[in-house]
Amino acid sequence: MSNTESYNTYNTNADEIKNKILKEGIWKPYTNRIKNLLLCQDKFWELYNTESNLEHKKVILEDIVNLQSVIADWYKSSKKIIEFETNGVCQ
Repeated sequence: MSNTESYNTYNTNADEIKNKILKEGIWKPYTNRIKNLLLCQDKFWELYNTESNLEHKKVILEDIVNLQSVIADWYKSSKKIIEFETNGVCQ
């Protein structure tokens, strides 16, 4: 599964998705999503640094700020999952 791929669940029912996650685990697609968010953040900074229009720079900065809360939520969720796994809740 590449960095941009995730589980193909478009035409899949809930039980099939659950079984796939149980079989293959959740960490690979989960961490790929975190990597993609960080890549987006890097690309926003690249756009910001090349942009000369101040209004466009402002919009890009707003996008970066908005992305920060999403990234933070993914890391918080990761910590909770690790704690659940450590305590034997998610086995």
